[in-house]
Amino acid sequence: MPVLDLNDSTAVEKYQNFVQNSEFGRITQDVRWSHVKNNWEPRYVYLKNEAGEITAAMSMLLSTLNNGKKFAYASKGPVVDINNTEMLMALVDEAKKALADDNVYLLRFDPEVDFSEELNDTLKANGFVTRNRNVDALGMHGTIQPRRNMVIDLTEWPDAKETFDLYSSKMKSKLRRPIRDGVTVRWGNTTEELDSFFTSYSEMAERHGISYRPKDYFERLLASFGDSDIMRIYLAEREGELLATGIGFNYGNKIWYMYAGSVDGNTYFAPYAVQTEMIQWALDKHLAGYDMGGIEVADNSDGLYAFKRNFVKADPREYIGEIDVVLDEDTYHEMGY
Repeated sequence: MPVLDLNDSTAVEKYQNFVQNSEFGRITQDVRWSHVKNNWEPRYVYLKNEAGEITAAMSMLLSTLNNGKKFAYASKGPVVDINNTEMLMALVDEAKKALADDNVYLLRFDPEVDFSEELNDTLKANGFVTRNRNVDALGMHGTIQPRRNMVIDLTEWPDAKETFDLYSSKMKSKLRRPIRDGVTVRWGNTTEELDSFFTSYSEMAERHGISYRPKDYFERLLASFGDSDIMRIYLAEREGELLATGIGFNYGNKIWYMYAGSVDGNTYFAPYAVQTEMIQWALDKHLAGYDMGGIEVADNSDGLYAFKRNFVKADPREYIGEIDVVLDEDTYHEMGY
């Protein structure tokens, strides 16, 4: 059974390289993600071809319920073409074997694959339970990951060299406003930048009355990805004062903008300056996309949408949502599914 042996450094390196270089690879499928989510138990399975090369992979993290049952989650996985039903089913079979002794009631994954009725029907016909449009009434948090993301498809601008090349003259003027006001942006991946980020991030969250992750979570992110230029912390400043921050990840074929912060008061449009530089990062790396993350609804009543719409002119991408492999029906229904 192809289960990754974490004590085999050669096998881990091969698995890691496959995930990172696959068009279906996402940072939450990276082996190092388990170092960030260190209160979950990791399990890794894969498929190989006759030449011994990895062809598909699934990184799962397990959490334990109060009743002793476990939930297995392959966030933004698996690393396989979901439309290849035969390969997907073979990978899920390996996952079931790997979880057989773990008292798991549910394996869930949520790949970044566009929703279609055809794919949804195919998944259900093969025994999966899907959670997508049928849970839309629950809002953005009806699924673990948002189903609708604002994504810039950079392949539509193959000749673009600068962020400004993507936009109309009116938007260019808006993006240049913080520059005219003396805002500068720099990036780093040291504890110094992390301290600055967390200050703005936590203050913004408290200002808006929302929960936020503890600092040690970001310290683990930095320890896991900071030394490889996968993770960058962007800081926008004016006259030596911090105004806005952002954290992004370069993984697979895109930059994923994941966290942000800003100070109270006049920010001189610094959050726009942060976005300008992070999109530039994606252009400099010749990546296919820049993902600004999820929204509640595609309407200006949603502040997230209103801000991200400045940069993403296309409609939000609607993903297939959560795909459940139910291993214990009773517990699954007890949990309200």
